[in-house]
Amino acid sequence: MGLLRTILALIVLLILAHAGLAYLGYAPDTNQVTNAVFGLARLLEIPAQMLLPARAFYTQVLAAAGGYFVIYILLGIGSRG
Repeated sequence: MGLLRTILALIVLLILAHAGLAYLGYAPDTNQVTNAVFGLARLLEIPAQMLLPARAFYTQVLAAAGGYFVIYILLGIGSRG
């Protein structure tokens, strides 16, 4: 369970990094790292894009990050420390 929660936390950080890079004006073709961040984040944001079609970029990004964070929290509720 701990590994799954760690992966979800990294997914949330990746999506927020994507939003930060887009806000700062970096393009996906700046270098290989930004290309990887943009590519992975776009794949992980597809569920939010399906639920919120034709919304602003930041709305979809924050909805995706929030959705993964909710799953992260729900996985931790039943665990015993």
